[in-house]
Amino acid sequence: MAYIIATVSERKKCMETGIANYRIDDMQSKIKMPPLDIMLVGVTGAGKSSTINALLGVEKAKIGYGTDPETKNIAQFSLNKYIRLLDTPGLGDSPEKDRIYLQKIASYLNRDYKRYGEKCGKLVDMVLVIIDGSRRDFSEIYSLLNDTIFPNIKSENVLFVINQADQAMKGRHWENGKPDQTLSAFLKEQAESVQKRIEESTGKKIRCPLCYSATNDFNIYSLIDYIWNNIAIQRKMANGANYKVFCSNCGVRLEDNENARFCSKCGAKL
Repeated sequence: MAYIIATVSERKKCMETGIANYRIDDMQSKIKMPPLDIMLVGVTGAGKSSTINALLGVEKAKIGYGTDPETKNIAQFSLNKYIRLLDTPGLGDSPEKDRIYLQKIASYLNRDYKRYGEKCGKLVDMVLVIIDGSRRDFSEIYSLLNDTIFPNIKSENVLFVINQADQAMKGRHWENGKPDQTLSAFLKEQAESVQKRIEESTGKKIRCPLCYSATNDFNIYSLIDYIWNNIAIQRKMANGANYKVFCSNCGVRLEDNENARFCSKCGAKL
């Protein structure tokens, strides 16, 4: 059960390793066909762009502070060579805009992935649904899931997280950059409630969401853990593609020597 508790100071972790290098060895060994493409979706103001900036450690994604979404198209940001984040337009501003944005999201979810000219599977490996922790109305989220997300990607490739944990009780019980005991208990109950509501609305079993705050850098490393610990099979491997067919360094074909540990052309480790 992943809720909100991080066992090590996140600021200390950042100073020691740098967020881009966090669990880099795990990524190298488990992501067979990099990068792992993660699409972030949610309503306007949920904090998709601020989440990307928190994960990157720098402000690259534009953040909108009004009612209009700052992101109009799907933008790509690389955390490192193994993970790529896809920022999508926010939903809930108008039916006309939502229709256009949802078409873009659906099209992207069905986009083929090609490696050295050969079709493997689908580009988007996972979807991260970001929920605004200060909101109670989930109607746009239900429509997004039932009409666009689940028809185009398996539920095991979809994760849910709750942003803006600092605003969950109107800013109360948030002390020294983290929730106190009262707010922690509230966030735990909120995560369980969100899980139940989504499961009832969609008929899909989902993992209990993680609570975090992008603007306060709270639980950001736990967010990476949450994604990583619940990673599903890459959709890029959907067609049974062999990631050793090519050397990722020089691109030479390796069908005749799939058990090799090093590329015979450039010497790169496979």
